[in-house]
Amino acid sequence: MTKNLGNARYVPPKDTKASFLSKAAPALFPLIVAALGYMIGRQFFGI
Repeated sequence: MTKNLGNARYVPPKDTKASFLSKAAPALFPLIVAALGYMIGRQFFGI
């Protein structure tokens, strides 16, 4: 199966430029979870 039969679909290369939000989201996720946990804890448990 090394012969090129010419029936492969052409897939254009993806845009490699990632947005700032997609880079920052994994770093901000624990902070958001902690803030939500704090707010819920304060609301329900009176911390």
